[in-house]
Amino acid sequence: MKTKVGYKLGILENDKIICDKYWLRVKYDHENPFIYRCKEIGAEFGLSCSEVTRIVENNAYLTVIDYHCNSCGTAKICYNRAEFISIYSTNWECESCYLKKFHHRLQNSRKERVESALEQRLIEENSYINQLIQFREAQIEAVPRLDEIDIIDHYLLVAVISKLATENFRSTTALCDNLGNTLSPFHDLDVKIINRLMRKNLLLVNIENSYTLLHDYEECLLQFDLSKITFDFAFDPDQLKNLIIDSKRSSSKNKLVNSPKYKIFCEDIQLNDCVNYLAHCSSVNELEIVIGEKIESLLSTCLLRYSVSEVYFMTWKAVKTVPSYSCKFDIDKMLISNFIYNNIQKFHDETRYQLSDSKKHNRDRAHPKSVLNRIFFDEVHGIEDCGFWQNLENLLNYSQI
Repeated sequence: MKTKVGYKLGILENDKIICDKYWLRVKYDHENPFIYRCKEIGAEFGLSCSEVTRIVENNAYLTVIDYHCNSCGTAKICYNRAEFISIYSTNWECESCYLKKFHHRLQNSRKERVESALEQRLIEENSYINQLIQFREAQIEAVPRLDEIDIIDHYLLVAVISKLATENFRSTTALCDNLGNTLSPFHDLDVKIINRLMRKNLLLVNIENSYTLLHDYEECLLQFDLSKITFDFAFDPDQLKNLIIDSKRSSSKNKLVNSPKYKIFCEDIQLNDCVNYLAHCSSVNELEIVIGEKIESLLSTCLLRYSVSEVYFMTWKAVKTVPSYSCKFDIDKMLISNFIYNNIQKFHDETRYQLSDSKKHNRDRAHPKSVLNRIFFDEVHGIEDCGFWQNLENLLNYSQI
């Protein structure tokens, strides 16, 4: 490929030398095209690899002269090596042209509609599209570099790739369209994860598949139906594969476990596992209950000492011992919730003060191990379903990563 280095105004001579060395390439060597490694450049100038990359991104760019947008003819501009190496498609279209064409197709289809009843809806849709375009453009501007991704987000993205990625590794399927093992133990946590990765600009809103799933909120803010919406990944397939491979390395696992947020997130996974099982047990026994902060707080207390398996058993006993007349008569669901709460508290205290033995419960077939359980527990600690069978405190103290 023919390329040319361009410099931003006011570049310092030292920074220009760094940029020139960074972009200096060997012709026809596709596997290792760059003459100098970032580490070598950094050693010469007393900089780290990330500092070298940052200087280049802030001061220069590489124009790929013979790689153009199919629509407008604009040459591809790369700000770092990762962008240059990821050039793979012969039918490249810049983001601006993609959005303009999509908007143009929508406008053309609207011209064919004449019914007055649809006019207002079309105006609303146009507003959604414009807001979505602005939202996606803002996301693209803020996509982080691979080495800037938070370690928790790294593993969450790997989980989403594992569960929701399409065959071409470019976009996701919707949460509601997935069967089998769930992404997380509970739907609310699924939505929370998707929302987190979207706000971190790791998942980009897919405009064409998502604009019909939006509705207005206060002050014209967009409200996303995150269980139905689909996304494009912010990184190309090769970069996603590298993220997956890197998540298997001991250095990444150690970094994850040593993160202050890791324990908090694992506690959230285990709590959602228990909340989901409580809802399931209640439904099977035809009991309507309210699972609010009060019961969640009690389950969190139980999980300080006991595994999810043991809390499952307490939950199962608590639901089974609710008075039989509760499902025969129209008993207030808050009253039933209090029955269950008191029973869980009772069985927890009996076990804690050794008035009865702690017993474990097997996973219910209706609630198989989630992808999040596998990645955040099994693969990190190397123990089968350790997030279910083991207390989190013990797991963190005694597991060898």
